[in-house]
Amino acid sequence: MRNFNMTALLALCAQLCLGQAQNKALSIPDLDDYKTLKCDFHMHTVFSDGLVWPTVRVDEAYAEGLDAISLTEHIEYHPHKEDIKADHNRSYDLIRQYAADKGIILIKGSEITRNMAPGHHNAIFLQDSNPLEATDYMDAFKAAKSQGAFIFWNHPGWEAQQPEETRWWEVHTQLYEGGYMQGIEVANGRSYFPEAQQWCMDKKLTMIGTSDIHQPIQTDIDFSKGERTAVPPYHHGTFGRTGGKRRD
Repeated sequence: MRNFNMTALLALCAQLCLGQAQNKALSIPDLDDYKTLKCDFHMHTVFSDGLVWPTVRVDEAYAEGLDAISLTEHIEYHPHKEDIKADHNRSYDLIRQYAADKGIILIKGSEITRNMAPGHHNAIFLQDSNPLEATDYMDAFKAAKSQGAFIFWNHPGWEAQQPEETRWWEVHTQLYEGGYMQGIEVANGRSYFPEAQQWCMDKKLTMIGTSDIHQPIQTDIDFSKGERTAVPPYHHGTFGRTGGKRRD
């Protein structure tokens, strides 16, 4: 019987490679004593700044052969709030049974959305996203940590926040040493951050690859032409689903 734990799940999210419906049997080998899962832990819907209803993310994941997803809606940024009035758990609650019926593992998560530093961070494996809404960003991190969340730094080299260089700030040392950072996105959408890969190796943090998808996946990928989600060339397709251009 193979063992399965959170560390394996997170480490292997970096081995995510999307296919289309007929490629659902896409196989990524298991590692010794672990079960490989194809995952995307950074996704958005209309409950933050995405352009689709939450069920669409489940349908996309099912069609493309994913095993687990997390809808990481922004805590602080809700441009559709006049039309979508709900708490921070709602997108998860809406699709919990729908995902289960499709055989998709649904993990509750949220995105702590702050200026640099500390920048944007995802917290997954939450029990309740609402306590993450706080004036002081450290209160948000503490609320996530108190729930046993796995927290990772999103798109550290995003030009909107770090236009000149991908820099590790003093606050990131504080988060790391305080147990508020367990991973970093090495790949986000079509972006690759070599500095983040080195930080992960130096600090023994989990390398994360995500889509950060906002629009329907078909906006970028024409499945009818046999296209597949583009993958960064630096590691032969083992780092992350890259279905959408990063926005926030």
